[in-house]
Amino acid sequence: MNPSLRRPVLRGLLLLGCALAMACGSDGPYFRIGFSLPDTLTAVPGESLPVDITVQREGDDQSAFRINLANAPEGVTLAPEIVLPEGEPSVTTTATLTVAPETQARGMSRALLLATNATESFATGANIFLVILPPPVAQPDFSVSVEPRQVDLFAGQNAQVRITVTRAEGFTGPVTVSLDSPTTRITMPTVTIPADQTFVEPYIDTSRGMSRVPVAASIVATSEDGRQATTGITLNVR
Repeated sequence: MNPSLRRPVLRGLLLLGCALAMACGSDGPYFRIGFSLPDTLTAVPGESLPVDITVQREGDDQSAFRINLANAPEGVTLAPEIVLPEGEPSVTTTATLTVAPETQARGMSRALLLATNATESFATGANIFLVILPPPVAQPDFSVSVEPRQVDLFAGQNAQVRITVTRAEGFTGPVTVSLDSPTTRITMPTVTIPADQTFVEPYIDTSRGMSRVPVAASIVATSEDGRQATTGITLNVR
Protein backbone atom coordinates (compact mmCIF):
# COMPACT_ATOMS: atom_id res chain seq x y z
CA MET A 1 0.00 0.00 0.00
CA ASN A 2 1.23 3.51 -0.79
CA PRO A 3 2.50 5.08 2.49
CA SER A 4 0.51 8.25 1.78
CA LEU A 5 -2.67 6.13 1.76
CA ARG A 6 -1.69 4.04 4.79
CA ARG A 7 -1.76 6.87 7.31
CA PRO A 8 -5.52 7.66 7.04
CA VAL A 9 -6.31 3.96 7.33
CA LEU A 10 -4.18 3.47 10.42
CA ARG A 11 -5.56 6.62 12.00
CA GLY A 12 -9.12 5.52 11.21
CA LEU A 13 -8.53 2.06 12.65
CA LEU A 14 -6.93 3.54 15.78
CA LEU A 15 -9.90 5.83 16.33
CA LEU A 16 -12.34 3.01 15.75
CA GLY A 17 -10.43 0.92 18.27
CA CYS A 18 -10.62 3.75 20.80
CA ALA A 19 -14.33 4.11 20.21
CA LEU A 20 -14.89 0.41 20.75
CA ALA A 21 -12.86 0.43 23.95
CA MET A 22 -14.71 3.42 25.36
CA ALA A 23 -18.13 2.15 24.30
CA CYS A 24 -17.49 -1.10 26.15
CA GLY A 25 -16.59 0.67 29.40
CA SER A 26 -19.18 0.36 32.10
CA ASP A 27 -19.21 4.11 32.80
CA GLY A 28 -18.95 5.32 29.18
CA PRO A 29 -21.88 6.61 27.11
CA TYR A 30 -23.46 4.35 24.54
CA PHE A 31 -22.36 5.58 21.11
CA ARG A 32 -23.04 4.80 17.47
CA ILE A 33 -23.46 6.71 14.19
CA GLY A 34 -25.61 5.30 11.39
CA PHE A 35 -24.95 6.05 7.72
CA SER A 36 -27.23 5.97 4.69
CA LEU A 37 -25.40 6.29 1.35
CA PRO A 38 -24.71 4.27 -1.82
CA ASP A 39 -22.44 1.29 -1.18
CA THR A 40 -20.67 1.75 -4.54
CA LEU A 41 -19.81 4.83 -6.60
CA THR A 42 -18.57 4.72 -10.20
CA ALA A 43 -16.76 7.54 -11.97
CA VAL A 44 -14.11 8.28 -14.60
CA PRO A 45 -11.14 10.67 -14.23
CA GLY A 46 -12.26 14.29 -14.50
CA GLU A 47 -15.80 13.55 -13.31
CA SER A 48 -17.77 14.87 -10.31
CA LEU A 49 -20.78 13.06 -8.84
CA PRO A 50 -23.41 14.20 -6.32
CA VAL A 51 -23.75 11.79 -3.39
CA ASP A 52 -26.74 11.88 -1.03
CA ILE A 53 -25.63 11.05 2.53
CA THR A 54 -27.60 10.81 5.78
CA VAL A 55 -25.78 10.63 9.11
CA GLN A 56 -27.86 9.64 12.15
CA ARG A 57 -26.89 9.67 15.81
CA GLU A 58 -27.70 6.46 17.70
CA GLY A 59 -26.71 6.64 21.36
CA ASP A 60 -26.03 8.86 24.33
CA ASP A 61 -23.13 10.97 23.09
CA GLN A 62 -24.47 14.32 21.83
CA SER A 63 -21.23 16.00 20.72
CA ALA A 64 -20.65 17.32 17.21
CA PHE A 65 -19.14 15.01 14.61
CA ARG A 66 -17.17 15.69 11.45
CA ILE A 67 -17.47 13.20 8.58
CA ASN A 68 -14.79 12.88 5.90
CA LEU A 69 -13.60 10.39 3.30
CA ALA A 70 -10.55 8.36 4.35
CA ASN A 71 -8.35 5.88 2.47
CA ALA A 72 -9.53 7.08 -0.94
CA PRO A 73 -7.14 6.82 -3.92
CA GLU A 74 -4.98 9.85 -4.61
CA GLY A 75 -6.97 12.45 -6.52
CA VAL A 76 -10.37 11.31 -5.21
CA THR A 77 -12.11 13.69 -2.78
CA LEU A 78 -15.51 14.18 -1.14
CA ALA A 79 -16.54 17.73 -0.29
CA PRO A 80 -17.69 19.67 1.56
CA GLU A 81 -17.00 18.15 4.97
CA ILE A 82 -20.20 16.84 6.56
CA VAL A 83 -20.97 18.04 10.08
CA LEU A 84 -23.45 16.52 12.52
CA PRO A 85 -24.07 19.45 14.90
CA GLU A 86 -24.01 18.99 18.65
CA GLY A 87 -27.34 17.62 19.92
CA GLU A 88 -28.81 17.16 16.43
CA PRO A 89 -30.21 13.64 15.82
CA SER A 90 -29.31 13.52 12.12
CA VAL A 91 -28.21 15.46 9.07
CA THR A 92 -28.89 14.84 5.37
CA THR A 93 -26.76 16.51 2.74
CA THR A 94 -25.45 16.17 -0.80
CA ALA A 95 -21.69 16.00 -1.08
CA THR A 96 -19.66 15.90 -4.29
CA LEU A 97 -17.27 13.09 -5.14
CA THR A 98 -14.58 14.46 -7.45
CA VAL A 99 -12.06 12.40 -9.41
CA ALA A 100 -9.12 14.50 -10.59
CA PRO A 101 -8.37 14.27 -14.34
CA GLU A 102 -4.76 13.30 -13.64
CA THR A 103 -5.48 10.47 -11.21
CA GLN A 104 -3.85 7.16 -12.08
CA ALA A 105 -6.30 5.15 -9.97
CA ARG A 106 -8.25 2.50 -11.85
CA GLY A 107 -10.56 -0.30 -10.80
CA MET A 108 -12.10 -0.89 -7.38
CA SER A 109 -10.87 0.39 -4.02
CA ARG A 110 -12.43 0.38 -0.57
CA ALA A 111 -12.65 3.75 1.19
CA LEU A 112 -14.06 4.76 4.57
CA LEU A 113 -16.54 7.49 5.46
CA LEU A 114 -15.08 8.35 8.87
CA ALA A 115 -16.92 10.26 11.61
CA THR A 116 -14.99 11.72 14.58
CA ASN A 117 -15.96 14.07 17.39
CA ALA A 118 -13.96 17.19 18.28
CA THR A 119 -11.76 15.45 20.84
CA GLU A 120 -11.30 12.40 18.62
CA SER A 121 -12.33 10.23 21.54
CA PHE A 122 -15.15 8.64 19.54
CA ALA A 123 -15.03 7.46 15.93
CA THR A 124 -17.01 5.25 13.62
CA GLY A 125 -17.24 4.72 9.90
CA ALA A 126 -18.94 3.14 6.91
CA ASN A 127 -17.20 1.31 4.07
CA ILE A 128 -17.77 2.56 0.55
CA PHE A 129 -16.52 1.02 -2.70
CA LEU A 130 -15.05 3.42 -5.27
CA VAL A 131 -14.75 2.24 -8.87
CA ILE A 132 -12.67 4.38 -11.22
CA LEU A 133 -13.26 3.37 -14.83
CA PRO A 134 -10.88 4.26 -17.66
CA PRO A 135 -12.11 7.08 -19.92
CA PRO A 136 -14.04 5.91 -23.01
CA VAL A 137 -12.00 5.35 -26.17
CA ALA A 138 -13.66 6.31 -29.46
CA GLN A 139 -12.76 5.83 -33.11
CA PRO A 140 -12.98 8.82 -35.48
CA ASP A 141 -16.19 7.43 -36.99
CA PHE A 142 -17.87 5.48 -34.16
CA SER A 143 -18.12 5.30 -30.38
CA VAL A 144 -19.87 3.06 -27.85
CA SER A 145 -21.80 3.74 -24.64
CA VAL A 146 -23.69 1.59 -22.12
CA GLU A 147 -26.65 2.21 -19.83
CA PRO A 148 -26.65 1.81 -16.93
CA ARG A 149 -22.95 2.36 -16.35
CA GLN A 150 -23.23 0.69 -12.94
CA VAL A 151 -25.28 -2.50 -12.71
CA ASP A 152 -26.35 -3.54 -9.18
CA LEU A 153 -27.20 -7.21 -8.84
CA PHE A 154 -26.79 -10.26 -6.62
CA ALA A 155 -24.37 -13.09 -7.42
CA GLY A 156 -26.11 -15.58 -9.70
CA GLN A 157 -28.43 -12.98 -11.21
CA ASN A 158 -28.33 -11.41 -14.66
CA ALA A 159 -29.16 -7.89 -15.78
CA GLN A 160 -30.05 -6.34 -19.10
CA VAL A 161 -28.08 -3.36 -20.41
CA ARG A 162 -28.42 -1.16 -23.47
CA ILE A 163 -25.29 -0.82 -25.58
CA THR A 164 -25.41 1.98 -28.13
CA VAL A 165 -23.05 2.57 -31.04
CA THR A 166 -22.96 6.12 -32.38
CA ARG A 167 -21.78 6.26 -35.99
CA ALA A 168 -20.32 9.34 -37.60
CA GLU A 169 -21.29 10.37 -41.12
CA GLY A 170 -19.71 8.07 -43.66
CA PHE A 171 -19.56 4.96 -41.44
CA THR A 172 -22.43 2.55 -42.05
CA GLY A 173 -20.99 -0.85 -41.20
CA PRO A 174 -22.04 -3.37 -38.57
CA VAL A 175 -20.31 -3.39 -35.18
CA THR A 176 -19.78 -6.34 -32.86
CA VAL A 177 -19.98 -5.69 -29.11
CA SER A 178 -18.49 -7.86 -26.38
CA LEU A 179 -17.63 -7.76 -22.68
CA ASP A 180 -14.03 -7.63 -21.50
CA SER A 181 -14.20 -8.87 -17.91
CA PRO A 182 -11.35 -9.59 -15.45
CA THR A 183 -13.23 -12.69 -14.28
CA THR A 184 -14.84 -15.58 -16.14
CA ARG A 185 -17.66 -15.49 -13.57
CA ILE A 186 -19.13 -12.46 -15.37
CA THR A 187 -20.13 -13.06 -18.99
CA MET A 188 -22.10 -11.52 -21.84
CA PRO A 189 -22.78 -13.02 -25.27
CA THR A 190 -21.06 -11.31 -28.18
CA VAL A 191 -23.71 -9.49 -30.23
CA THR A 192 -23.61 -7.73 -33.59
CA ILE A 193 -25.33 -4.40 -34.13
CA PRO A 194 -26.38 -4.43 -37.81
CA ALA A 195 -25.67 -1.50 -40.07
CA ASP A 196 -29.29 -0.32 -39.88
CA GLN A 197 -29.46 -0.41 -36.06
CA THR A 198 -27.84 1.60 -33.28
CA PHE A 199 -28.24 -0.49 -30.12
CA VAL A 200 -28.66 -3.94 -28.62
CA GLU A 201 -29.90 -5.02 -25.19
CA PRO A 202 -28.02 -8.14 -24.10
CA TYR A 203 -27.99 -9.71 -20.65
CA ILE A 204 -24.90 -9.82 -18.44
CA ASP A 205 -24.70 -13.00 -16.35
CA THR A 206 -22.95 -13.57 -13.02
CA SER A 207 -21.92 -16.80 -11.34
CA ARG A 208 -23.61 -17.71 -8.05
CA GLY A 209 -20.24 -18.48 -6.44
CA MET A 210 -18.44 -15.24 -7.24
CA SER A 211 -17.18 -12.79 -4.63
CA ARG A 212 -19.59 -10.05 -3.52
CA VAL A 213 -17.54 -7.06 -4.65
CA PRO A 214 -17.81 -4.51 -7.47
CA VAL A 215 -16.00 -5.48 -10.68
CA ALA A 216 -14.74 -3.00 -13.27
CA ALA A 217 -15.16 -4.29 -16.84
CA SER A 218 -15.29 -2.87 -20.37
CA ILE A 219 -17.69 -2.96 -23.29
CA VAL A 220 -15.76 -3.34 -26.56
CA ALA A 221 -17.21 -2.39 -29.96
CA THR A 222 -15.32 -3.81 -32.96
CA SER A 223 -15.83 -2.83 -36.61
CA GLU A 224 -15.44 -5.22 -39.53
CA ASP A 225 -11.91 -3.96 -40.17
CA GLY A 226 -10.88 -4.64 -36.55
CA ARG A 227 -10.97 -1.15 -35.10
CA GLN A 228 -12.25 -0.90 -31.53
CA ALA A 229 -14.04 1.62 -29.31
CA THR A 230 -14.47 0.97 -25.58
CA THR A 231 -16.35 2.20 -22.54
CA GLY A 232 -16.29 1.09 -18.90
CA ILE A 233 -18.99 -0.60 -16.83
CA THR A 234 -19.23 -1.56 -13.15
CA LEU A 235 -20.87 -4.82 -12.12
CA ASN A 236 -21.73 -4.22 -8.48
CA VAL A 237 -22.18 -7.80 -7.29
CA ARG A 238 -23.80 -8.14 -3.87
